[in-house]
Amino acid sequence: MALVTGASSGIGLEFARLLAARGHDLVLVARSKCRLDDLAKELGTAHGVAVKAAPMDLGLPGSAQVLWELTENQGLEIEILINNAGIGLYGEHSVLGPAQVASMLQLNILSLSELCQRYGAGMGQRGKGWILNIASTAAYQPTPYFAAYGASKAYVLNFSEALAMELEDQGVVVSCLSPGPSDTAFFSDMDQRGLQVEALAKGGRRSARAVAEVGLERLFAGKLSSIDGRINALKARSLRLVPRAVVARFSKTLMTATSAAGPAVRAH
Repeated sequence: MALVTGASSGIGLEFARLLAARGHDLVLVARSKCRLDDLAKELGTAHGVAVKAAPMDLGLPGSAQVLWELTENQGLEIEILINNAGIGLYGEHSVLGPAQVASMLQLNILSLSELCQRYGAGMGQRGKGWILNIASTAAYQPTPYFAAYGASKAYVLNFSEALAMELEDQGVVVSCLSPGPSDTAFFSDMDQRGLQVEALAKGGRRSARAVAEVGLERLFAGKLSSIDGRINALKARSLRLVPRAVVARFSKTLMTATSAAGPAVRAH
């Protein structure tokens, strides 16, 4: 059985569809109960798989524990964990709401880490399992105006690569995928508010479906970590050859918007 977080839209939705098409039973996690119920019905009917909807907000402390207990109590054996849920906050860090930042870090870092710990332990005991964590190309350099978000994704990248080494001898594959700008609700919301950022321009965005396909392909191929899209990979890796002060200054120029930032939305 596969568990997908952030499954109600964007990349998470495509992960769910692709896994169902491969015949995997599913546990789908997101905040929207209505969307999850509709998706569960859609995938169950189309592919004949069992789908469990688990509506909850993983941005709340203790939510990962609640999710793990739910699957344990129902005897659901999770063989594939897709940690896709994430939030991005755009704006100057000093003016963002502290509660919003805390919720983002809870979701992007703490809940992800706990789900890896709890489900990874069971996979290791059974000698088989796959974990895919979603980072971002923002993980590869300091990202002004996305400061806390980018830092959280740098954590996901480094944590995932380290965890992969810890679990490989137990038969568990851990892979990390770093997408660049993608056609998800996060970027659609930016467009609707007229928030224009050069580095996130619409023309360079990948489809959510394409990102999910790459993620599963790399996971089942046992790739430690990868960047979605050749251009994204070239940009991210080339920045490692440049002094960090130069990278930070250049990143600030690219990430400066032409209008004020709005509230947080789901990033993927």
